[in-house]
Amino acid sequence: MGAQFLIYGILYVVAVVGGLMVLFNRDTVKSAMSLVLVMLALAGHYFYMGQEFVGAIQIIVYAGAIMVLFLFVIMLLNMREREVMPWYLRSSRYTGAVLALAFFFLIAFGISTFGAVEVASATARPAPSNNEIFSMLMTKYLVPFLLTSVLLLVAVIGAVVMGRRHDPETGEEYLIDDEEMA
Repeated sequence: MGAQFLIYGILYVVAVVGGLMVLFNRDTVKSAMSLVLVMLALAGHYFYMGQEFVGAIQIIVYAGAIMVLFLFVIMLLNMREREVMPWYLRSSRYTGAVLALAFFFLIAFGISTFGAVEVASATARPAPSNNEIFSMLMTKYLVPFLLTSVLLLVAVIGAVVMGRRHDPETGEEYLIDDEEMA
């Protein structure tokens, strides 16, 4: 039991530290990379719980594709440094951290007071195997899967189109550059 608790604790600490790095890092690219760290820690939790398919999807879809899309938009919009925040939002980061800590202690108090609840019942179905999930994804759920892929492609194309500018003097199109953002 000690090794299992140690692995869970390490993954938990990595996820929490990555989340704090997302919140308190001033560079948006570093914040996005910290979010990748959180996603990988969550995938580690899924692998550790025996849910290999969910862990693989977590890495491929969230830590891979979605984060590449986030980084693409950050680079396209040239959001390397955050703008100066208005006075009424300056303390929101610390207020959010205090509220998150209060929520954490409330959940910990609830679990320690009432204990963990057994959710599984006698009629619960076992989790489907990876082969069953893949066959369902490629047969029954093929159309929603493909529509999601098309939606992500349209989002990337839309980001590129929104980032393009037209120069009236030369008639050429170009992406937003550093001088225009300043």
